[in-house]
Amino acid sequence: IPGLYDSVELILSGAPFLRNVQTVPDPGTKSVRVVAEVVAGAQPVEFILRAEVVAAKSRVPAGAATSASARLAAGEVKVLDFVIPLAEARVWSPEDPFLYELRLATGSDAASVRFGLRSFRFDPVTRRPFLNGQPYYLRGSNITIDRFYEDAARGELPWDAVWVRQLHRQIKAMNWNSLRYCIGFPPEFWYDIADEEGILIQDEFPIWVLNGGLQC
Repeated sequence: IPGLYDSVELILSGAPFLRNVQTVPDPGTKSVRVVAEVVAGAQPVEFILRAEVVAAKSRVPAGAATSASARLAAGEVKVLDFVIPLAEARVWSPEDPFLYELRLATGSDAASVRFGLRSFRFDPVTRRPFLNGQPYYLRGSNITIDRFYEDAARGELPWDAVWVRQLHRQIKAMNWNSLRYCIGFPPEFWYDIADEEGILIQDEFPIWVLNGGLQC
């Protein structure tokens, strides 16, 4: 599929600005680790990074607000790494898709990141999936998104948030809790809707082994 198929944003801010923010939720310690990459402008700067966690829907504070002072040389990039404890520590699951929102501000720039308090892994011995430390069996199927793009009858449906939400709710109505987006990737808001509706997502990267061991 040629061209742009996802949203494009132009973000204007002062300096220092937040270039990248990652959250690492930990249900075991009832906290979220924050890794924020901050970039200075043409001049050295001293600033205070403020951070808070709220419930994504109600905006009610859900963690201890924190702040840290930092100094950057001209053009410097610094990674700030800290942990915020979560008061309620409500874990995310398909049965209770509760989401938090991290808010960061430098005084000249601001960013927010939504996340669920969850952990997921496969046990190497039993090969069973574990969600939040407990065995969790996956029920679902595939959405071959590139083939959907190629369907002349699809119209604007892949970019219609109402239709996409109805699709994921139909998945839940079938007693499924997971999906694999395969043969390409959908727009980013599909993942947001899956998070909100309570569906675990596996991305299938388009790498296959062909005849003679050639990979493409």
